Amino acid sequence: MEHDYYDNLACRALAFRLKASGVDLCRRRGLLFRQTAVNEWTLLYDCDSAGVDTSSDKVEAELCITDPAFVLFTDWAALRPENAYTLELPASRDTVEAAEAIRESADRRRIGSGFCSVSILMTEKILAAAQKEKHKTCTLRFHAPQCKWEYLLVPRDGGSPDPRQCRMEEQGGTLAFTPFKTFKAYGLEVLRTVSQEAVPMKEHYAYRLKVFSSATGSGRRQVLLKYVPPPEPGKFLDAEPGLLRQVCYL
Repeated sequence: MEHDYYDNLACRALAFRLKASGVDLCRRRGLLFRQTAVNEWTLLYDCDSAGVDTSSDKVEAELCITDPAFVLFTDWAALRPENAYTLELPASRDTVEAAEAIRESADRRRIGSGFCSVSILMTEKILAAAQKEKHKTCTLRFHAPQCKWEYLLVPRDGGSPDPRQCRMEEQGGTLAFTPFKTFKAYGLEVLRTVSQEAVPMKEHYAYRLKVFSSATGSGRRQVLLKYVPPPEPGKFLDAEPGLLRQVCYL
């Protein structure tokens, strides 16, 4: 499973596990189920075992959300993790879009179960590939949404600098922000700026943000905030749709 929210694409927010019926079938058919990487699972076949019935055998498994923030940094508007979903493998392609391949089910989700039931059909093609040691693979791809970054600057002493004298800058010049304006939030008068472009959500960012005041009589600008952290999904849920909010104190 790959997710472009993570730096190396390895999705750590989901787990893949066998259901009880899947464990029983693997035991009877001489199949071994192993996690081979943080985001990878493998089904091994013993050629000397009783054999697989390619006409009816299905290994039943399930996907489980292990990081509650998954729904916040995943571009899947229709996802309702409290509902039940299904996925049938093998897929028609080696790499599939998870939000398209995983379908909502009419079944009710049982307490303690994963959000998505997965059926792995033990087809002739899968068996033949395993016997030739050219195993079949399927990669589920998840994507992160893009949001504009909204910053609210809250003065600690109750006063507020002139918004016309403040400026948010990204040191590499790759991300631009609107001029600061006064804004009412949380019962306070704060300064607000928003990135001019939407930014794909990432686990880590290379941006280096600072807040400066206008040049003084000496010609030097004053640094008001030398480190401005990136916004985090889910931290401020009262932001408008399409915005990822961060609150900083001056």
